[in-house]
Amino acid sequence: MPDGLLRFQALRALSRDGWILFGTRFLRLFGYGLISVVLVLYLADLNLSDTEIGALVSLTLVGDTIVSLWITTRADRWGRRKMLVVGSMLMVMGGVVFALSDSFVVLLIAATVAVISPSGGEVGPFLSIEQASLSHLIPAERRTDVFAWYNLTGSVGTALGALAGGLSVDAARQWGLANAVSYRPALLTYAVIGGLLGLAF
Repeated sequence: MPDGLLRFQALRALSRDGWILFGTRFLRLFGYGLISVVLVLYLADLNLSDTEIGALVSLTLVGDTIVSLWITTRADRWGRRKMLVVGSMLMVMGGVVFALSDSFVVLLIAATVAVISPSGGEVGPFLSIEQASLSHLIPAERRTDVFAWYNLTGSVGTALGALAGGLSVDAARQWGLANAVSYRPALLTYAVIGGLLGLAF
């Protein structure tokens, strides 16, 4: 049997919970890709200075690191599912606040506390908790292949999300939305994705 087919068959080892984790991985990275192509352009259209935009983007990364450390170190004590739901709600908060506020101070607080990915890469508490959970759901001999598919799923999600982000802005402008307003549907969609993740977890 071809090696590639053998690796694909490794996915047969996934339980229902394993497939849910694959789904949440795709959905989350789709959301990250979605806003990665619009976030800085949106902030620029809010008439924020380059320094303010740089501070916001930097604080999203710093804040995500701190939040991730706090949540993941408590996940086994308080429950992995609960911590994943908390992370999802932080995604919702980030998307809503960034979409509805043009105050630098408010955005600064949201950038520090909420889960926002300015680069399209994995941020927040999700990855380490999901990987720990997934490793308990599959046989040891299948883990390498299953994790390869898990990572590929995320990459495809990011790429499709970035494409959707660009298309959403184009569609919004064809509907008559202009400037910063044309980016807000993507940010609100990001918030909706956070809500869907919370339901899935």
